[in-house]
Amino acid sequence: MSIADKFQLRHTLLLGAAACAVIFVSSIFIGTETLDLGKAWHELSSGTPLNEAPTLSVLLRHRIPRTLAAFIAGAGLALAGCAFQALLRNPLATPYTLGVASAGALGAWVAFLLADITATIPLLNLLTSKQVMAFLFASADVYIVYLLAARRIHTSPAVLLLAGVTLGMLANAGIMFSRYIARPDRLVNMDRWLMGGVDVLGYRPVLVLAAGVIPCAIVLLLQAARYDQFAFGTTMAAGRGVNIARLQITTFLVGSLITAIIVSEVGPIGFVGLIIPHAVRLATGPQHRIVMPVSIVAGGAFLCACDIVARRILPGETPIGIITTMIGGPVFLYLLVKRKFSDWQM
Repeated sequence: MSIADKFQLRHTLLLGAAACAVIFVSSIFIGTETLDLGKAWHELSSGTPLNEAPTLSVLLRHRIPRTLAAFIAGAGLALAGCAFQALLRNPLATPYTLGVASAGALGAWVAFLLADITATIPLLNLLTSKQVMAFLFASADVYIVYLLAARRIHTSPAVLLLAGVTLGMLANAGIMFSRYIARPDRLVNMDRWLMGGVDVLGYRPVLVLAAGVIPCAIVLLLQAARYDQFAFGTTMAAGRGVNIARLQITTFLVGSLITAIIVSEVGPIGFVGLIIPHAVRLATGPQHRIVMPVSIVAGGAFLCACDIVARRILPGETPIGIITTMIGGPVFLYLLVKRKFSDWQM
C-alpha cells in the first residue's frame, strides 16, 4: 500500500468514525419525542428523584439502553457476517444464509411455546429460556452443517452454504408450524418479536448482550490475521501455519453464539451481517485486520440509524427488522449488479 493510499485510508476511517459517533449520539436524543438535553441536565443537577424527572428518566431508562442494545446487536451481527464470509470465502455467507439465525429464532420461538414449563426450571434463572433455546438450536444448526459438509481433511465452502440455506428453510418451516399451533393470545407477541426490535427497557438486556457479544468479538478479532491467510486458499494457509480445522470450529461456534445471543434478545434482524462487511471492504480494502474492527463500528452505527428511522420517520414504532430489510435489500442488489465485490470470485 502506497503512502497516498494509507493517507486516503486514514482519512476515510476518520470520517467514518465521526459519522458513526454522530449517529450514535443522535440515536440517544432523537425518537418519537426529541429529548431536551438542557432539561435533562437541569433535572440531574437539581437532584430531582428519577421518578419525578420525566426527561432524565426517559434518557436513562429508555434511550441510552435502547441505543446501546442497537449498537451491540449491529456490531455483533456485522462481525459474525464478516467472519463467516472470510472463512467460507463467499460473499453470501452470513448468520442467516448459514441458517444460524433462523435456527436461533426457532429455538427462541420454542421457548415462547414452552413458557409455562421453562419458567419452572431453576437452572434457567441465570439465563432466560429464550437465550438457552436459541443457543441450543443455533449450535445444533452449526453442528449439522459442519457434519454435512465435512469431507475428510477438506471442508467444502459451497456445501456448507447450501446445507446452511437448507437448514434455515427447515427452521423457518418450524417457525410457521409453531405459529400454527400457538395460543392466539401469545401469537401477537411472538409475531412482533419475529420482526426484530431493540426497544429494550432497562439495562439487563444490554448487559446480557455485552457479556455475550464482547468476549466472542475478541475471539473473532484475534483470528483476523488467519482470515487474511485463508483468503489465499486452505492449502497455502495451512502451509503458512494456520490450523484450518481449529479456525473453522472456532468461527462456527463463536459466530453462532454471537448470533444466538443477539437473536434471543432483539429477535432476528437481517441484512446487517450481509451488507456491512461488503460496504466496509469497499472503503478499506480486503484486509481483515482492518475490515473486522471497522465492521463492528459500522454495524453498530447502521442499526442505530435504522432505529432512528423506525422511531422518527416511519409511523409508530416500526420493527427494526423491517427497516434493515427495506434498506439492506436494495443496497445489496445494487452491489450485486455493480459487481462491487472486489475481493471475491463471483
